[in-house]
Amino acid sequence: MDSNKPVLPIYVKTYQIPFGSTDIQVVSTAQDMSTFYLTQKIIPARITRVSDVKEQSAYVKDPAVYGSSEFYPASLYKYDLGAGRNENGRQVTFVKVICYPVRYSPMNNQISLAGSVDITISYNEPQAPQQSSAEDYDMVIIAPEKFSSALQSLIDFKIGKGVDTKFKSVESILSEYDGYDAPEQIKKFIKNEFDISNITYVMLVGGLKSHIFAKDKDTASAGWTGWWVPVRYVNMPQGDDEGCLSDLYYGCLYNGTGAFDSWDSDGDGVYAEWIEFSPAQDVVDFYPEVYVSRIPAVTVREVKSAVKKIITYESTGPTDKSWYTNFVGVAGKTFEFFEGKPDGEYLCDISYNYTKNAIPDLTLVSCYTTNRDIGGRTPVSKDILKSFNDGAGFVDFEGHGNPYSWNTIWFDGEYPVNWTGGFNIFNYPFLINGNKLPVVIVGGCHNGMYNVSMIPTLLDRNHSKTRYFCYGLPIPVCFSAGLVMKTSGGAIGSTGCTGYGMGYEGDPISLSAELEVNFFYQIGNGATNLAQAHSQAIQKFLAEEEINQVEGFCITNWALFGDPSLEFGGYSS
Repeated sequence: MDSNKPVLPIYVKTYQIPFGSTDIQVVSTAQDMSTFYLTQKIIPARITRVSDVKEQSAYVKDPAVYGSSEFYPASLYKYDLGAGRNENGRQVTFVKVICYPVRYSPMNNQISLAGSVDITISYNEPQAPQQSSAEDYDMVIIAPEKFSSALQSLIDFKIGKGVDTKFKSVESILSEYDGYDAPEQIKKFIKNEFDISNITYVMLVGGLKSHIFAKDKDTASAGWTGWWVPVRYVNMPQGDDEGCLSDLYYGCLYNGTGAFDSWDSDGDGVYAEWIEFSPAQDVVDFYPEVYVSRIPAVTVREVKSAVKKIITYESTGPTDKSWYTNFVGVAGKTFEFFEGKPDGEYLCDISYNYTKNAIPDLTLVSCYTTNRDIGGRTPVSKDILKSFNDGAGFVDFEGHGNPYSWNTIWFDGEYPVNWTGGFNIFNYPFLINGNKLPVVIVGGCHNGMYNVSMIPTLLDRNHSKTRYFCYGLPIPVCFSAGLVMKTSGGAIGSTGCTGYGMGYEGDPISLSAELEVNFFYQIGNGATNLAQAHSQAIQKFLAEEEINQVEGFCITNWALFGDPSLEFGGYSS
């Protein structure tokens, strides 16, 4: 859906054809056409930033559409091409056909309805690919040379568990590979390893070079001088959110034509450029070929801590972790009620039920606002701490956020007044869950914004630079990354938005929350490790939704922290 344009049903069908296919043609024809006249206008879509929610917000109609007698959308269908790894781990070309069976003429109060739609796809099969002489392996760890010794025990452990793993230093990549900037050099190395060695996972180990002060951005599209591992910023602004960090960039290697997916198709040096309410300036393929995540360590000590947590977690299986069958839902009313529940609580319930398909003895531990009057746990810090410290396999936060905190509204309250108190990084010293480490999914604005350091966030106190969203507090680490980087306790993996969390009013499973729910859907449908669930959640979103600017914004700013190959629950002996 496009904001302020009519809400109409669409039909999305995604096909898979061999990667490298050429002369791809798509034709869709409508059958049994009919027209109807309406007595009222069709309402426009309302897209809301999680930080800007207002109850009963007004409908705004796009005058270019509502003031026209032309049918909207203008065509019966369109299609997109993409390339990526499918649910079976095979590289394919995705052909997504988006049909508009209902089209609307606002000035004539008329709709055109197709009874059915026929879709025909033709293409030329690719030639057999040349076989590489290089030996296949599973995962590459990219980090600065100074972290290499601290990572060696993890490499040895991974190899022992059947995940063939190699190390490559940032310094060697930047000396060996060409590119427009440092992130593109890193991406071209990853593409080379995918091409010749068929890698599946990329672990980026390194964040900013300092918690105190670091220059996080060198250009509108990149940061490298202040980073141990360079970062890509996309240029898809949403309001005052000028451009977000996106490690998905490193995973998307090819586009639908089989060419390198640069994310800068117009070659102007501004990457993933797509202005609100405008056609995309850059054609971006969002389907990942490789599964990427980041451990944003600043020091060798943090690397050693992260390595220890991963090895300890994976050294035993789920049956050795009595706490693994706990699923903690933390939620209240994000926007409104849906099907009789606060929408955040509804999302947690859906995610729990998906996960239970894979873990039949899973137990829901609810920190819900609706528990307040019955003596149960609620989304306040003491109850969230207790739920963490008791141990859990998964924790799902659904609500509001900023880089250092998460919060929500009481079920009978109003935004932005009746906050529950939630949870923030200043509570982390009281997380004493030891080795009982959950995977944590965080729904909210900016919780995964891992470019924060203390002096820049302190100086941004009046938010005039619209950069850090910390409102003058000196913040050393963001909410989601801080859980993973905590030396003892915290989380084993996490997600978080590096920009605004977004949603459609009236549909809680939309945009950012849809990605979060998809993560648990993938677990319930066979995903066994961290980045597989994350990447396939994106793939499901792409397969089912029409991708406009706001969808692209949500996909690219959904960050993953931890070991991409992390086996849920660890390895059974």
